[in-house]
Amino acid sequence: SSQIALGVAMARPEKDVFCLDGDGAALMHLGGLASIGAIGPKNYRHFLVNNAAHDSVGGQPTVGFDVDFRAIAKACGYKEVYLAESVEELEAKLPHFMNAEGPVLLEARIAIGARKDLGRPTMSPKDLKHAFMGSMK
Repeated sequence: SSQIALGVAMARPEKDVFCLDGDGAALMHLGGLASIGAIGPKNYRHFLVNNAAHDSVGGQPTVGFDVDFRAIAKACGYKEVYLAESVEELEAKLPHFMNAEGPVLLEARIAIGARKDLGRPTMSPKDLKHAFMGSMK
């Protein structure tokens, strides 16, 4: 999602673009952080949900809590980086994240698991792609 969000941020510099990313995806695509930092879109907001697991595909553990995503993002050129390890920290840092010049990263460390009543996608990937592309017009 980080590279799709980067493309949208580049194409729509007048809009704030938010990337919701997981630690597993971020670990698998570390090179994307370098591209984001090098291009430096001021409208790019990267929200990293870190539960040290590939929770959406079975809960396999990652090394998410052992990796300093903020240091990596900063070294790649992100302007600001934040960490929230509690609801209170998230509430305190969210306004800074929302108002900082991008690219900016906010890592929220959370517990593994999801709500029991969390629904699954009802659209096919192809339909989702077309809906997304239509929203970009």
